[in-house]
Parts: sequence; structure tokens; C-alpha cells
Amino acid sequence: MKKKILLTLMFLILAISISACGSRLSASGWPGISGDENSVYVAYGNEVYSLRLKDGSLNWKYPEKIEAARTFYANPAINGSNVIVGDYKNGLTALNTQTGSVAWTFNQATNRYIGGALVVGDTILAPNADHNLFALDLNGNLKWKYTVRQALWSTPVVRGETVYLSSMDHYLYALDIKSGQLIWETDLGGAIVYSPSLDTDSIFVATLANEVLAVNAQNGSVIWKNKSEVGLWSQPIYFDGIVYYGDTAGKIYAVSAKDGSKVWDYFMGEMVSGAAAVMPEGIVFAGENGKLMALDFNGNVLWTRSISGKLYTGPVIVDGHLILGISQGDEVIKAYDFNGNEVWKFKPER
Repeated sequence: MKKKILLTLMFLILAISISACGSRLSASGWPGISGDENSVYVAYGNEVYSLRLKDGSLNWKYPEKIEAARTFYANPAINGSNVIVGDYKNGLTALNTQTGSVAWTFNQATNRYIGGALVVGDTILAPNADHNLFALDLNGNLKWKYTVRQALWSTPVVRGETVYLSSMDHYLYALDIKSGQLIWETDLGGAIVYSPSLDTDSIFVATLANEVLAVNAQNGSVIWKNKSEVGLWSQPIYFDGIVYYGDTAGKIYAVSAKDGSKVWDYFMGEMVSGAAAVMPEGIVFAGENGKLMALDFNGNVLWTRSISGKLYTGPVIVDGHLILGISQGDEVIKAYDFNGNEVWKFKPER
């Protein structure tokens, strides 16, 4: 099953590359989403969109002229007046949040931006498939870079002065955010597609070796691991002492963050994909074939919705809204409230 998942991911990226050879991308990837109190930023296909959070109306889109070979799928990162987006033409661009105009570009990477950048204080962390994590200042100048053994597909996470970086090379890395120096590295035995999740002392990671692991944040030692009989294509999410994740057979798990023991499980009925979103009253999971399911913290169903299209990533919470990116559907974005009511939807003009 893990081979099937990896092949699916590689097929999606290959499909993006091939489709970009035409005059305009026939989008076959997944929308990258982020947002603030006013806007939702979407990277999808040949364009980046700024949408009004209240109603989904278009504020601006970038670029003014489509470039067939330039496509966007990584989650945008927001830094005050700029939103930072990586593309499949190896560029990282900062756009003004109000107008969409270019503030600066960084062109030192030699491969695609699949995982989104992250802004922490005065540092931008940008993982690239060329095996490098680039650390930039807020004007796009290189501070340092750290090279790993294989591609970086996921956004790093940061706690304090430490960057935690997962890689397709099976390793989880801890780096000093100021210098980029290695603190520790641990081989987790399988490629890591998604970002880690953190609590105070531990890091939670899912690998394509079909395992969810808890790792000591101080020294990289493995605290516990849960082996799955099927594949994992979801990011473990930590909340209030519990780790939530799902598998390709459609089962959702809630396990103790302390020792990995099962608290409860629930059969969703289709492959669980992406990262769950934590609402005030429960957790929302996405299924690959379009199911959106909200469970309370005890595993009871709050509501379900059926979406036309594929869900390769989970919903993103933006100021009280669930923002859902849809592939191969009638719309690209749908916004819901925490009760599962549709608030608005967005489909780019073609």
C-alpha cells in the first residue's frame, strides 16, 4: 500500500508537469491555502488568488500574464504586507497582500516548491525538492541553507529556536533557526510526505513505512511508534494530549500522545487524506473521494458533507472558517462554518 501511495503522489506531480506543457494548465494537483482575518490566499494551477474571506469574491490574482510552465501548489506563507509563494519553475515570490504586486523574488533553488514556506519572526523557511531548506530574511536575501539527502515535500515546524524538518530521505532533522546548524537527525525508516506536529516535548510524524511515531524533541529518540497494516497519507495532528490521524483504509484514530495507546477509532469509509483541522467542538477530516467529516473529541459524529471532487489535503482554518481545497471538482475552494454550513465557494474563470 505504501508503494501505491508514493506512486499516487509521484503521478500527481508528473501530471502537473506534463499538463503545464500546454498553453494553460489543466489543474490536476491540489490547491495550497492560507489566510488571515481578511483574505484567503490560494495557490493553484497557473495562478495565485487573493479572495475576500467574508464572501469568496476575488481581490486580485497573479500573474497578470499566464506562464504555461509556471504553476503553483505550495501553501502560501503570510508575512505582514506580503504573501510568499513557491512555484514549479523553481521560484519563490513575495506578493503584496493588498495588490498582488511583486515585492521580491528568490531564484536560487533548482527544483520545485512542493511544501509551503514558513515565516518565523525575521526568517522565512522555504523547503525545496532540490534537497535544500533555504532560510531567507524578510527581503528575500539568503541567510543560510541546509542540504538533506532527498527532496523536501513538506513545510517545517518551529518551536523556540529549533526548526523540525521532515524529508523524503526518511530523516527527521532538528536545526538551529539562527545558523542552520544541525542539532540532531533521526532515521524514521520511511519517506515523510507531511509536516510534523508538536506538543511541548514531542514531535509526531507519519511515514510511508506505514508508521506514526512520537519523537523526543530534545534529542530525536523515538518514544513510541504505531504500525499500520495499511498506508498512511495523512498528517498526525496533536491537540490536548491526543494525536489524531487516519489511514488509507478509511479509519480515523485518536491515540494518547504519551504512549500511542488507542483512545478511540472511527471508520470513515474512504481514504483519510491531508491534515485534520481542530475546531472548538471537534476535529474535521477529509477523505480522498470528497467526504468531509466532523467528529467531536470523543469520536462521535457532529456532521458530514459530500464534496464533488478529490480532497488531497485537509481543511484549513482561517478566522472561524473551514477553507477546503478541491481537485477535479466543480469548484476549487469551498468555505464552511464550524457547523458544516457552506458559506461560499470559488471557481476561477477560465
